[in-house]
Amino acid sequence: MIQSTGNNFGAGVITFKDYQSEHEIVLNGSFEYLDTTDAYKKADVLEIYLPDLRLSRSAISGCYCAAKGPYAWMGTTAKCWIKNRNTLCIEKLDVWTDRPERKIWIFALFGLRGFHDLQVTHETLKTPQLAQSELLGYVRNKYFYANEHFMLLAFTFSELTFNKPYEKIDIVTNADEDFPEDVDAVVPFVTCQCDNKPGCAIIEGRFKDCALLLSGVPEAMSYGTGYVPFFYAWLVRDGGSGPAPDVDGRIRILVTSQIQGSVRYTYIYKVDMDLVDGRVILNGRMTFNLNSNREAYFTVPSIPDGTPSCDAFLLAKNGNEDLHSFGLVEVSLNTQLGAKSIKLINVNNEPYFYGIAKDTGVCATLEFE
Repeated sequence: MIQSTGNNFGAGVITFKDYQSEHEIVLNGSFEYLDTTDAYKKADVLEIYLPDLRLSRSAISGCYCAAKGPYAWMGTTAKCWIKNRNTLCIEKLDVWTDRPERKIWIFALFGLRGFHDLQVTHETLKTPQLAQSELLGYVRNKYFYANEHFMLLAFTFSELTFNKPYEKIDIVTNADEDFPEDVDAVVPFVTCQCDNKPGCAIIEGRFKDCALLLSGVPEAMSYGTGYVPFFYAWLVRDGGSGPAPDVDGRIRILVTSQIQGSVRYTYIYKVDMDLVDGRVILNGRMTFNLNSNREAYFTVPSIPDGTPSCDAFLLAKNGNEDLHSFGLVEVSLNTQLGAKSIKLINVNNEPYFYGIAKDTGVCATLEFE
């Protein structure tokens, strides 16, 4: 655990559960504040001051930022990054001018900036078995990645079909021998738009003993939503066996504007990625348009020979409208049999998705069980 030594926007002491190495940092925590304080109004970027971190600076990651509404916290994704060894920065969003109560959840992986030659170690994404229930709708896109220090858990629903408001729902994993049992955290769960304000509704759940308990579900989001509810979090484990080994090496992949063959309105405008060795961390900064297809393939000749095929997940905000809805985009890098391509998969349910993704994730080989 680490505690903040201060901040520039008028919040109290902020506590994070943390895992740190010279290669990566995972932070878990949430905090509330008011946008009416003088300190907040003066701040251009929200800064949290921390004891010495093991990274001097990081690539951009994603967090959740929300304003309190009558039914739930309404929020979107915001950029966050480590500025120096004592400062965590968060993008300031002023999109809820009539809602002063704010909350931020940080369940993010921060990777080291910079790039040079690549040496890689393969990691594996696995597919947990989640409880199926009429209350939940159809669970899809189920993945987890874990090592001895932290884990990633990501999954989506076709819709939420809670039969009555404020019903408590347990989402239980198969809890097989590979699934971590030593994670305990209060986490954000992204649902729908429910009061015509910017963002998606975010509710909190308790992740413990391989299960996610959701409670306090607002009546306004008790049925189908039109947007894909999802869970996506990097979670620090309570166990572990010391710091991870520090390994140098990374490559950078740049892609300029490209259209998928003859498919209309399916573009990739910009991709700027660092592939980092060790766990093959992907620092993704990309802009894309998936208005015609849920999936799109783009040829990338600049991918260096020897780069492994891998998959990653990034938070992506819809940049096409003022609603600030957001979801997950899957990035699949294919180098098998001489191929050099990137596939983008729109995990969100919006049919016209002009996406802006700035986040950090672990690239891993997808393994279905």
